[in-house]
Amino acid sequence: MARAWLGLGSASVLGVSDGPDLNPHNLLNILLHHLEVPAAFVPGSLLLGGLAWWLSPRRGWAQVPAVLAGCALALVLALTVVRPFGHFSAGGLNPLTTLRQCSAGSLSLAHLYEQLNVAMLVPFAFFGTLATRRPLLIVTSSALVSGFAEFVQGATGGGECQVRDLVHNTAGGVLGALLAGWMLWRRARRARRSSGITAELGVGAGSSR
Repeated sequence: MARAWLGLGSASVLGVSDGPDLNPHNLLNILLHHLEVPAAFVPGSLLLGGLAWWLSPRRGWAQVPAVLAGCALALVLALTVVRPFGHFSAGGLNPLTTLRQCSAGSLSLAHLYEQLNVAMLVPFAFFGTLATRRPLLIVTSSALVSGFAEFVQGATGGGECQVRDLVHNTAGGVLGALLAGWMLWRRARRARRSSGITAELGVGAGSSR
């Protein structure tokens, strides 16, 4: 997803391999010249974060992590879906045409844009797992979000549809879910240990009477 932004400064239709790797300089230029990202992120956060806040007590989710997951999802969509059209070849509204234009790409973490593609869904998966305690659901949701973004990019010409990006994004979702699962496990372990100590103290106090 992230690499597609590099072609937005020229009038030609560029492939992913035609431009340089991301670096702090052109990453800053992207942020400064594409104000549609914060313009979409702010209302998107209010909408998705507010929806998560409303659903949390009804679904039994932890409210604060759910809101943060909604905001993280808004950021992902702002970065990947809200962008100028036509800078890449567009597949149009026909799903078969768009899917035929999707390329495989090569799996690698050698470049910054590839690392960013992995990192992109980590916050959503992390907070989503903390909120729902359902890591498999969140990983599946991460893959679906990535697939949706890749399809929209390919259909509109706002980016290149690549299977590699889907794999990288989903790997980030897995990483975020694993980190959250580890935190939940440690929290449950501490709670069990604390309840065990409390029970032992209660038994000891009762036997001393």
